[in-house]
Amino acid sequence: MFKKYRYLNSLRVFEVAGRNLSFTKAAEELHMSQGAVSYQIRELETSLSLKLFRREIRQVSLTDAGERLYKVTRRALIDIDSEIIALTSSQNATPLTIAASTYFTTRWLSKPLTQFLNTHPDMALQLQHSVNTPDFKVGKYDLAIRWGKPPWKGAISRELLPMPMMPVCSPDLLKGHNTLHNQPIGLTSFTLLRDQENADLWPEWLRKACVPEEAIIHSRVIADPVVRTQAALDGQGIMLADGLVDAELANGSLIAPFDINLEGYGYHVLWDETVALSPASVQFLGWLMTQT
Repeated sequence: MFKKYRYLNSLRVFEVAGRNLSFTKAAEELHMSQGAVSYQIRELETSLSLKLFRREIRQVSLTDAGERLYKVTRRALIDIDSEIIALTSSQNATPLTIAASTYFTTRWLSKPLTQFLNTHPDMALQLQHSVNTPDFKVGKYDLAIRWGKPPWKGAISRELLPMPMMPVCSPDLLKGHNTLHNQPIGLTSFTLLRDQENADLWPEWLRKACVPEEAIIHSRVIADPVVRTQAALDGQGIMLADGLVDAELANGSLIAPFDINLEGYGYHVLWDETVALSPASVQFLGWLMTQT
């Protein structure tokens, strides 16, 4: 199989000489002597029993046979070079780093991301989940997906998913408390599941619902939204949630007892305002914005 392997070096020299129509320029490009180029061409012509070049005073031109061989040789070498570049660049590429919380990743991002990776197998992508830590810095990542309300200091943002906040709980929690429905003052009898003791959105929601914050007696801090959601499902209290619990609201495992929402919040894509997006970041961002 492939008995002509002995021609590969000569074919590479032939392609350069045919492209330049000059043995001198081919020698310069290949860092060879002109004599070595002439020797390789003669060896190829002898082995193939074909005349590939017309040798004239201070110039050469391709014969008909040379033209045919040059076209197929150039096409093959371009294909080989392109494939080698693709293979090596995918292995050596710096991974595209995306910061997104585990909650957002498991409830929304993971499924479409699978399709993206299947259609972009050469893209190296790395997910980081420390997006909600106090020391978060957008410049450490190519792109970040954060929940909240803009602006973010030092970042450019684009709204991905607008999602108002609303109280939700297990229907079992309300058994025997029918008066709670659309009567927010009834929250004083329940445990509020909070993100942080002094830095969550419950105070804002309570003000909107005209419920004095000091009237709330029972609360628990559960910083992890995945764990907090499970606690609500298990009937441990009432949490503020966004539209990522729509599946639970649809199947009835969670209910929203009030028609009072906090507007203006949602998930946004962020990147460092001082750094130009890489081509990979632009490609991923463009794809991401089509998924909503």
